[in-house]
Amino acid sequence: MPRSRVQQRLNTCSSILLALILAGVVLTMFFLGRRQPEAAQAFTPTPTPTFVSREALPLAPTPTLPFALPELPTFTPTPTVTPTPTVTPTPTPTPIPTYVAKITAELVNLRSYPSAESEVLAIIPRDEDVELVGKLADADWVRVRLDDGTEGWIFGEFLEPEPGAVIAVLTPPPTPTPAPPHIIVELANLRTGPGAVYDLITMLPRGTLFVPTARDATGEWVFGATPEGEQGWLFIQLLSPITYLNSLPVQAPPPTPTPGPETPTPVAQSPTHLAAPAAASSRGRSGLVLANYFAWYDGNAWNACNISAGDKPLRLYHSDDPAAIARHVNLALNAGIDGFTLQWVGPGDRTDRNFATLLAQSAGKPFASTVVFLRHIWPGATQANTLEAIRYLMSSYAGHSNFLRIGGRPVIFFTDVYRVPRAGGQSAQDAWAQLRAQADPNHQAIWIAEGLDPSFLAVFDGLWVYKVFHAAYPNDYLKAPTWAARARAYGDKLWVATISPGWDDRRAGCKPDIRAPSQPFVNPRADGATYRATFDAAMRSNPDLLWINSFNEWVEGTYIEPSQFYGDLYLNLTRGFAAAFHTH
Repeated sequence: MPRSRVQQRLNTCSSILLALILAGVVLTMFFLGRRQPEAAQAFTPTPTPTFVSREALPLAPTPTLPFALPELPTFTPTPTVTPTPTVTPTPTPTPIPTYVAKITAELVNLRSYPSAESEVLAIIPRDEDVELVGKLADADWVRVRLDDGTEGWIFGEFLEPEPGAVIAVLTPPPTPTPAPPHIIVELANLRTGPGAVYDLITMLPRGTLFVPTARDATGEWVFGATPEGEQGWLFIQLLSPITYLNSLPVQAPPPTPTPGPETPTPVAQSPTHLAAPAAASSRGRSGLVLANYFAWYDGNAWNACNISAGDKPLRLYHSDDPAAIARHVNLALNAGIDGFTLQWVGPGDRTDRNFATLLAQSAGKPFASTVVFLRHIWPGATQANTLEAIRYLMSSYAGHSNFLRIGGRPVIFFTDVYRVPRAGGQSAQDAWAQLRAQADPNHQAIWIAEGLDPSFLAVFDGLWVYKVFHAAYPNDYLKAPTWAARARAYGDKLWVATISPGWDDRRAGCKPDIRAPSQPFVNPRADGATYRATFDAAMRSNPDLLWINSFNEWVEGTYIEPSQFYGDLYLNLTRGFAAAFHTH
């Protein structure tokens, strides 16, 4: 090959190589030119950092991916189906039969605990239906439910269950926490055994502390001791409520003493003589001794919470029993009493039936009785039914040979005359004037008004005072001569003087009654001295009649019939008072 051609090829290769080198240099310079050189910085001290809250810091930018994610299809999961549970049917409960009972007494207390001393939750009237819940094993107390859901205890004898009634036996409720009781009557006999037939140990005054430690099988007497160490048996109703009675152990009584006569010797000694009152003058125009009489006691009434002082008749009775009424007539006659004034509600009432029995049991005896008229103060009284009751009384009984008469005229006692129903604008005196004008226009009967307002004598023929003791005036009986003078200032009017052995109505509030509201209180019997004091004051008023309050008022504590506390002390005193009145 010629040399020139070779030389030409070498030059061409050199040019290409040089061009490649230059291109590499240019590219290198191009890339190096894009980086900025860092400027040198002078040293600066580090400042104290200032706190900046997290909320003040700027949020970092959300990074952006250098590529886009492909859009994926949406996936919807198939829901899991929860199986419907199988419903198990609730079995229909077998209904428990419920039974009801009817209230058989006039007013019955629903109590919080099966005890006559427990709290009264409600008062239920006669013939009301109550649902039977259960009873105690001895069936004395029954738990019942009222229409409003209230539950409580009722004494079983006051209920008449529906035929076929089944009553569940309940466990007795817990006994309340015991607390030592105190004697609350003015005088209490501590005895050697649980009963009035046992010997007297001592007489404890009102307010004496007595702590019971045992009871007798009946639960009517408790054994215990005073702080002074005197031990013996005490009648339970002489004490403040013993709600824990059932928790006391039963203690066997000592042997019963040899029985004495039917009427025991009085517990307390009677006054040694019955001297004639200092200012007693001539005998009154009738010379009769009458005694207030109640004929509405049930056979189980003697355990009721409102029986004053917790005493009981020496012989328990039911007022509907003719034999009991006959025995009372004989007791009264032997004590010099000439007749009873029976508390009378109205035609067809229990007291009406028992008044008819009283007249029948008095037949052939020198014993004449009348009524204390109550219809005008009884619930539901109107002038119309008051008039009807007076006419009924006169037509049914005034002609009976043993109905009380003075000078041939039948006698009626009217209590609380100021409480008579009145028409618009009438005074009580106007109302009675209207009643008498319709019932007895010719004054064929003798109407005697109870109270101290002599203005009633414009309508009535005499005055008498039911209550001679008051809480604020315990010696009110001393005003008898003044009361008599007021009555006689109206002319030829009768004055009936009242005597009473004492008063104690502190238990009366446990049951509703029709008495005018007044403060409960006690006026002690003082071993017969109170009875004598009222008699002496009555005799100084020269009464036409002597009225004893009462023969058997056991709620107000004025009874004189033989009792477990006092024996026949007050009948013996009455015999002497009646003899003194009859002979002056």
